[in-house]
Amino acid sequence: MVRTLTACAVCGVLLSSCHQMVPLAPSAAQFAPTLATPLHPKLPGVGTSVGDLAPDFQLPDINGQMAHLSDYRGKPVLLNFWTYCAACKEEMPIIQHVYSNIEITAPGTIILGVNVTQEPDQVQQFVQYYGLTFDILLDRWGTIASEYYIRQIPTTYFIDKNGIIQDIQAGQFSGSDVIKKKLTELASH
Repeated sequence: MVRTLTACAVCGVLLSSCHQMVPLAPSAAQFAPTLATPLHPKLPGVGTSVGDLAPDFQLPDINGQMAHLSDYRGKPVLLNFWTYCAACKEEMPIIQHVYSNIEITAPGTIILGVNVTQEPDQVQQFVQYYGLTFDILLDRWGTIASEYYIRQIPTTYFIDKNGIIQDIQAGQFSGSDVIKKKLTELASH
């Protein structure tokens, strides 16, 4: 319970970097463990720095289906934490453009967007407005963002096929070339 409340407090601080505060529901702590669950014990080598094994988690997608990060083991993953902020609004079309050409740029690579702390209907509207076709997961109370120590939104992790974090981008991408280059490097690991 204390860890969940700490996660909610951290999430409030994290969202301030987006110049947007989202009030958390008073009863959020009671639901957070069932909707967003870190799935690893604190094992040696598991962490959120370059060279660490990315912490596994489970989150619902926008259709209500549960997804685990480990479901994508064996494939490179771009893991993008975002919310409805100005930087994310600028970055999402760039990520979508990369995703639309992923089989050319980095075949087999998975792009996962993790929305932090927004209502599912708001996320669905955002996804439809921007025409996003890659998988979007819902971290409704910021539990996984806290687990990943996200301090700035957006933040993107580049995870290789073995689950090892190869690179981290704090802040938005200015164009698709940087993402494509990082994905090409990621695919070679």
